[in-house]
Amino acid sequence: MATRDETVRSLGGRTVDLLVIGGGIIGAGIARDAALRGLEVALVEQSDFGSGTTSRPTRLIHGGLRYLELFDFALVRSDMREREILLRIASHLVFPLPFLLPLYRPTFFYQLKLRLGMQLYDLLSLDKSLPKRQHLDRNATLAAEPSLEPDGLEGAWRFYDAQVPLIERLVVENLIDATSRGAFVLNHARVVDFLREDERVVGARVRDA
Repeated sequence: MATRDETVRSLGGRTVDLLVIGGGIIGAGIARDAALRGLEVALVEQSDFGSGTTSRPTRLIHGGLRYLELFDFALVRSDMREREILLRIASHLVFPLPFLLPLYRPTFFYQLKLRLGMQLYDLLSLDKSLPKRQHLDRNATLAAEPSLEPDGLEGAWRFYDAQVPLIERLVVENLIDATSRGAFVLNHARVVDFLREDERVVGARVRDA
């Protein structure tokens, strides 16, 4: 991996196929993917890698369960596919995370809605490696989560998503992989202006901090 000074010198006046602005998990993933496809890539980050939005979320790699209610099946399937890829290629960083959905005096229609939703979720993720969802009775639910309020509790659904506790490391590993395939990555470098030709953005002016 090139030193920072070497990267600054290499990028001076250089033309690349793709300039990625932002060195969080999205930017790092885009840079890696583009480099894997043979593009010449540069990535610049105004602060440190992974220090912005990436450092503040729940760190979930979710399968899009909530989008079933919107009937956005394509998005759910896409989320599941990407989650499965991460579980496979970064199994040392991405782990199964169990969720418990308690049922308090649920109506018949609410139970039916949940059961159909879980079955549809399973159908859309037949190739998943995560444990299968389970319906727990009241005793099993309290054994799994003793702090739940027992009054009115009738059971729960347990299902799995994934989580990456050390997401900053995933950012860095994506960047290392990208640079090993020829990408240039530079932190503490701010885009201060865009270069335009015929109202098209064709480049950027970057200030080294």
